[in-house]
Amino acid sequence: MFAYRLEKKLVEIFKHNRHRYLDEKTLFEEFRLDAELNALTEAGQDIEHTVDVLRLQGYEIDGDRTRGWILISQPDSLNYLELESALNTTFLGKCLFTYRIIGSTNATAKMLAGSGAPDGALLVAEEQRQGRGRYGNLWHSPAGGGIWASLILRPGIKPAQLGSLGMLAALSICIAIEERTDFKPQIKWPNDLFLDQRKLGGVLCEADWIGSELKYVILGFGVNVNIERFPAELETSATSLMIAGRGEKLDRVALLVAIMDRLEEGYLQLMTDGFASFLPRVQVRDYLRNRTVKLELDDGRTVGGIARGIDERGCLLLETPGAQRLSTIANGRVLNW
Repeated sequence: MFAYRLEKKLVEIFKHNRHRYLDEKTLFEEFRLDAELNALTEAGQDIEHTVDVLRLQGYEIDGDRTRGWILISQPDSLNYLELESALNTTFLGKCLFTYRIIGSTNATAKMLAGSGAPDGALLVAEEQRQGRGRYGNLWHSPAGGGIWASLILRPGIKPAQLGSLGMLAALSICIAIEERTDFKPQIKWPNDLFLDQRKLGGVLCEADWIGSELKYVILGFGVNVNIERFPAELETSATSLMIAGRGEKLDRVALLVAIMDRLEEGYLQLMTDGFASFLPRVQVRDYLRNRTVKLELDDGRTVGGIARGIDERGCLLLETPGAQRLSTIANGRVLNW
């Protein structure tokens, strides 16, 4: 932990002084790093060693002890140093776990939640080897290609409200993307994000209950950001912000920070006012609205009709032939549309 604090301090200094080389004398006298070095680090730690550690983490730093050092570039990485410094939230992500490679952020989050990880804990991975969506579907999660994350939440909600939490996450991601790009993603019930008629991302809510009492919710989400191409089986059904932007890369740290800002703001409002106030913003992004759809329900039955919107619980409103009123679908799989 002491070494990390010095690495963080040094990166902050380098970022704010990218126009000049900084030697040890300058770092000590101008930035008082000598006092920090004595107070924060374990025996044997020094500036040169810390620079080498930063280089191993992907920071391109030119120079040496004689000339001093200058930051050339920082890694395109959702690492702890970058995220912990960039997050603006008050409780989401204050407990932060970052991984270079992981099986599944949701699976790991479940283990951490069961061990007492706090409300708002955030897990972020550079790569998932066993990323998944609903019904166990695999999720393509290549290294550096997207945002693969899970939140541990402990809200006081009922089972019927779980759908609205997932819908809020999808809305928050859409708004964050709209704020940082020219794209206008849509929400495809129950948990997908679509752009240019293809899947851009998704949300997976998994809860653990004791009877009707909620222990925790794992809110997982994935966004395809800087993926240049997909495996053959996904080429026609998936897209990324890079593909939509004709090859332009996005800053994943900045996008995740924006998502977390919108999500925390919405989550606090959801806990206070419920989901109804979000409905207009969801409805204008409703991908299935007025489309003829066929659904497979959780009990195995299939049902078809016209999608007429989403209600205040995050349920799909379905107009079925001959019915006197709209059916409310809480859970199911969209087979075609």
